Amino acid sequence: MPTIDVLDLPQLYTKPSAQSLLDTLALFTSAPRSWDAKRTDIHDGNEGALLGSGPVHVNPEGVARYLTSIVSSSLQWIADDDAREEIWNQASLRLSERSGRTAMGAMSRTFRIPTSDGSFELSIHEPALTGDDLGLKTWAASYLLAKRLQSFDIAHHGNEKPRVLELGSGTGLVGLAMAALGAHVVLTDLPSIAQNLARNAQDNSEVIWRNGGSTRTGILDWNNPTSCQLIREGATNVEEADEALATRFPLILAADSLYSSEHPRMLVGAVKEWLSEDSDARVIVEFPYREAYLPEIKDFRERMAQAGFCILNEGEEKGYDDWGRSGGDEEENEDALVTCWWACWGRPA
Repeated sequence: MPTIDVLDLPQLYTKPSAQSLLDTLALFTSAPRSWDAKRTDIHDGNEGALLGSGPVHVNPEGVARYLTSIVSSSLQWIADDDAREEIWNQASLRLSERSGRTAMGAMSRTFRIPTSDGSFELSIHEPALTGDDLGLKTWAASYLLAKRLQSFDIAHHGNEKPRVLELGSGTGLVGLAMAALGAHVVLTDLPSIAQNLARNAQDNSEVIWRNGGSTRTGILDWNNPTSCQLIREGATNVEEADEALATRFPLILAADSLYSSEHPRMLVGAVKEWLSEDSDARVIVEFPYREAYLPEIKDFRERMAQAGFCILNEGEEKGYDDWGRSGGDEEENEDALVTCWWACWGRPA
């Protein structure tokens, strides 16, 4: 792939055309760091065009200054007001992409999930991050667990397909992967997250239906784990959560959901509330080893044991988060590498 320098690009003093500037800005498109080193399927949330697929690479030195000059320019030689607005918008987006995930706008990503005889793809929408709604972002542990699901021996009861509850679903990647493997899945989270969760379930309904699964989404606050309100089937508005969930599940999933000292207690409480009494009932979790939250993982393990569960199988694996600043060289991207612990829990025989 050839590399070009910023000085080789159209300079504003030459008064380049609107199309020339837009074509140039397309070269700067930068996907956030991916935890999948082999594949970076990031799509622009508005246009759906594959990012980072251009035929040239732009030397990053001077790019931020070049983009800032476009944003601050009046572009007065361009007569079309809409074209000027689009140029400013695209330049601003390119700057945000270089400022880390917290500064980026909405996006949709395509994740490839392996099966025993092939793979399928899920499209996951992530809104722009606001406040501390970390559930609006897809994390490495979720992708790793989604890819691992097909390796678990998940029990079928007769001809019935597995019934699964996901706690703290976030963007829904794990639960949607489980549904696309042929399970009936209820994905749950807080009201501020559930609307995007319902959108992702709707966006992936065709691949899930094609593989024999189904989804419902709902609101489940771990502060009140006895109550789960399901969003009306096919709806994406949390205000349409008007049906109480009334059944327990033989399989519960949770990924990267320990972010405070209270979460282990709350998560185990929700597990105890919603896991069925079946002898082969299972709880499958995956959490990253983040230094700040290692006590939470220890607490979770102890509380699960106190609740009468034991680890049937466990392991560690590595993946990549994209929380940090995007772009940069390989050494810089190494900071995104995370080690995750996964475990399958059950009741003693």
